Amino acid sequence: MTSQIKLAVIVATKNRHKLLAERSLPSIARQSTPPDFLIVCDDSDLDIRRLNQNTVEDIEIPNCFVTYCVNTRTDGASGCWNSAVTYLASHVDTAENVILAFLDDDDVWLNNYLEKHAEQYSTGADAVLSGFKHLNNESVVRVNTDKIVTKKSLLKGNTYCGMSGFSCRRELLLSNNFDEALPNGQDWDMFVRLFQKGIEFRNIPKPLFLYRFQTPDGIGSKLRQMRPEDVNKRLGAAFKHKEFLGDYYYNDRVAQQCLYSLKAKSNKFNWFLQSIKKA
Repeated sequence: MTSQIKLAVIVATKNRHKLLAERSLPSIARQSTPPDFLIVCDDSDLDIRRLNQNTVEDIEIPNCFVTYCVNTRTDGASGCWNSAVTYLASHVDTAENVILAFLDDDDVWLNNYLEKHAEQYSTGADAVLSGFKHLNNESVVRVNTDKIVTKKSLLKGNTYCGMSGFSCRRELLLSNNFDEALPNGQDWDMFVRLFQKGIEFRNIPKPLFLYRFQTPDGIGSKLRQMRPEDVNKRLGAAFKHKEFLGDYYYNDRVAQQCLYSLKAKSNKFNWFLQSIKKA
């Protein structure tokens, strides 16, 4: 390590002011190792933006540069993440050793989240993932036991975590934007691309955050309402990484995506036919 690391937290938010104000932001303020930077990038409607900006301006984190910005790229989480990475690059010396940690506006970090991630970077990590518990049902624990991110696990889909368990050296994300063409699977897509670079990509096999699962406004809910003929929108990440997956795991991933939450969908037979056709 040539210099002491600095921790920058990026929160992407869209029309969830109450969750942002009462869950995600307070969990950042409670960190045993506080961040040096906090950037909240907003994709909300105009009236919600005003509320969010006021909330961000009221946060008190000692010695932390706190700022609010608006998504200037395409709609969606990837646009927010890329906007925030670019914003930070224009306000913080690129020579500084900055680690970017991402938190969804409806998730909650445990108090030692940043501390445990920082420990990995102090011993040479380039990117880090970690496990989680289900918010409001903490008996459900999702942890991949790998200590190093492996192709074996990535071939099976995102068996690690979502964005709230991901951190990475800033320089890697400055040269590898999140794919704004993908409506879902952006996290897995990023993990695969980083893995293929041969970086020191580690996983902490412990639950370090609380994940808000099966929400009315979440991706899962939107997928259950999707029409079978629109399934290609769901399969973008699989199409993109078909060569990485190989025939067996490509077909497996496509079938799983088509049959996701089948019992909650209408047109079950048509979804079944789509899984056969696509896989």
